[in-house]
Amino acid sequence: MRTPDDFLKLLAAHRNCDEKLIELARKLTPLEIETSTDPKIVRIRRMVYSVQGEIHRMRGFVRLKPLGKSVLYGRMSPNHEIGFCVADFFAKRFPGTIIVLGDESRSWISLRAESVFLRSRGEGIKGSLEELARPLDVGTGEDDIAAIWEVYYRSQDQPRKNAERPFGGRISKRSLRSTGLETERGRGNAKLADFI
Repeated sequence: MRTPDDFLKLLAAHRNCDEKLIELARKLTPLEIETSTDPKIVRIRRMVYSVQGEIHRMRGFVRLKPLGKSVLYGRMSPNHEIGFCVADFFAKRFPGTIIVLGDESRSWISLRAESVFLRSRGEGIKGSLEELARPLDVGTGEDDIAAIWEVYYRSQDQPRKNAERPFGGRISKRSLRSTGLETERGRGNAKLADFI
């Protein structure tokens, strides 16, 4: 079954969700959401699936970069309110590391300490990173990481066929835009071995 037990949390994260939809969804089970043909319930199902899909894409396409030894950050500009879902995923994967995700106007900070998540919301990734970098007294090292990713993608690139863009079937344009993946758009012929 594709609809999770905590579908209400996913529905609430959708940008077009309102109280009426949440009240209707509270009366339903995941099975009813998944199998119903009622237009209102079908709308709820599509909204839940939309949020699930964006969480899945962001987990896969966000590129984390180090800021010192205890902070990882990445650009993410989601359509729905899923910042903490993705940040918590990475915080769980890298315990003891502060995860900062966001764009120019909003950011989500998560740290897994023992069995709880410590969270904070910021006004933008740049401001959040500056606040974290001051006590750590480190630079971002952004250029080195971006260059390594660029070489990796260039080494994996395939020649264009019939004027199609590279990685056309693997990464959607929307995912490229929302996670700020600029290196995947570039072309070249450097190899990762050239960097080492």
